[in-house]
This record gives sequence, C-alpha cells and structure tokens, in this order.
Amino acid sequence: MAASRPSVSALFSTSSKAKQTQEDLTLAQEKITQLEQALLAERDRLQAAVSPSVISQANIPISDIQRRPYVSRRERDPKVFEELVHSIQTYGFRGSIWLQKLPDNSVRLIAGETRLDAAIAAGLTEITADIIATDDLTAVKLSRIENVRRRNLNALDDTEELLYLLTLALETDRSTVIKSLYRLKNALEGKSSIDSKVQIQIEQIFEEVAPDLSITTFVSSRLPLLDLPPDILDAYNSGKVQYTKAIELGRVEADELRQALLKETIEQNLSLSALKAKIRPPSSKNVVDRISKLRTQFENVSEKAIRSLSTEQRKQLRDEVAQLEALLKRKMKEIDRLTD
Repeated sequence: MAASRPSVSALFSTSSKAKQTQEDLTLAQEKITQLEQALLAERDRLQAAVSPSVISQANIPISDIQRRPYVSRRERDPKVFEELVHSIQTYGFRGSIWLQKLPDNSVRLIAGETRLDAAIAAGLTEITADIIATDDLTAVKLSRIENVRRRNLNALDDTEELLYLLTLALETDRSTVIKSLYRLKNALEGKSSIDSKVQIQIEQIFEEVAPDLSITTFVSSRLPLLDLPPDILDAYNSGKVQYTKAIELGRVEADELRQALLKETIEQNLSLSALKAKIRPPSSKNVVDRISKLRTQFENVSEKAIRSLSTEQRKQLRDEVAQLEALLKRKMKEIDRLTD
C-alpha cells in the first residue's frame, strides 16, 4: 500500500512554521547583538571615567553584593521592568553592573540597581560585573554620572545622592551639610557669609556632577522634599504626583486639608497652577480680607518650621517680624486717626 502524500495545506503549514522559526532566530540574534553592543558601550564609558587598570570583571553571587549606603526610592515603570526581566530570561544577563571593591574585598553596588533587581526577579543567583577598586567619593560620582545619563533618579533620589556625596567631600555629617548649603545660599544672595573653603568644596561638587543645577535652586526647591509629610512623600515616590506639586502640597500644614487636596490633585490630575490657586486663592480687593489672610498665614508658621531654619535665617525672620511690628504700629495710628 503506497504511503499517503502530505496534503498541499500541510506542506504550506510546515514551510510557514520553518520560515517563522528562521525569522524568530534572526530577530533573537539581532537582539543579542544589540545587547552586546550596549554592554560594550557601557564598559567603554566606565573605562573613560576611571583608569582601566582599576577595573576587573568577575562572576559574583548576587547575595554578596551590598547595596548603597544611602536611601534609594527610585520610581520604576512596572511595564519596562517586566520587559527587562523577560529579556534576561530570554537572552541571558547582558547588562552592565558596576561594583566598588571595598578594603575588606567585599563589593558594593555603584550603578545598575534596576538591572540587578531584574536579574533577581529573573531567577539568577550570579551575574558578571565590572569591579572598580576605588574610594567612596569616586564611587558615588560614578553612580551619579550613570544615573543622570539614564535619568534613573527622581528628584528626591537625586537629592539624597548629592547630599551623600557632599558628606564624603566635606567629611562631615548630613545635618551639617544641609546647614552649610543654606548658609551658602544666603551668602550667594548677599545675606550672610560662609567659610571660603567650604564654599569652594561645595561649588566644585556641583560643577563636577550637577552643572545644570544651581546651588540656590537645590536649596530652595530640592531640600524641602526631605521634609515632606508622609502622605505626600508616599504619593510622590509612587509617581502619583510630580515633585513640584508635592512641594506645594507639603506647605499645607493642616492634615485634613492637605489630604483632601492630595486626593483631588490625583483624581482630577490638577495642574500646578490650579493646585496653587486652591492653596492660595486670589487675593480679595477688600483690604480687610487681605489683612485677615495675612494674619492666617502668620498663624500657620509653626514652631517646627521655625526650628528647621538655620541660625542666620532665624535672625532674618526676627528682623522681618520686628519690621512688621513697627509697620503695624504705624498703621494702627493711621487707623485711629481716621476713625476719630
């Protein structure tokens, strides 16, 4: 009995599957080539930043990798992260992880936190990493260079990283660094003075790792992020509100009002200008209403807010209040004279 020949449709089906398989293999090879090229580019950037003689490569157990000593609350797009995990599962780990070799021969993460987390999620227990024998200050500078290039950090993470870098450069603690930054801002505005050595050190760090961010902007717009109420901080870290809106909401000291405004901002996607209008409604033309609003603003200046000021700022506040007191006395005399 003659063997039955495959039908024409079966032949086409087999041919189609073979063609699809070949296309999949070609696409996979192209993807692997792209990943390898990206890896080589990463390593070229690393060698350009430090001497190649201090760089080595090794397979490292993920459990041996220490995380950075400063807090990282990086925003992460769940979809992009899942795609990265899938890529690692499909093509293997081909990303670049930078590690600092510490004096005791242990290793600590410099750059590649998202890639490291994706490797863990993909089930890896070991990765190939670039290991740099360098000091803490250089390690943080390398981290910042890479994070800024990838735009990995939100404003709060960026602030934390800069503060940690300054603690290393100035060889002091975080609170002293913050006080020095406020003092420098006041000095740059001609309101006080600062030790010239400290000023030079701070300015050098900003010039080197944050050339597009002025010190005055950092102090006035970034440092307030550190004092955000927990509810605003959570919303900001989860990406529900932008940092400019978070700063505005953080200025509202009444808990119930702040929470209501936060909910409205998220649900209605209020613009920054609309949020500002709700927090600080347009002034009435009636002078009595304006004075009443001004009194409320003074009442809302809490002891906590005053305590957070530097010594120089408290002195300035005292001078401003004294001048206001003198002005109020003059206005009272005018009102009495017109009333009589």
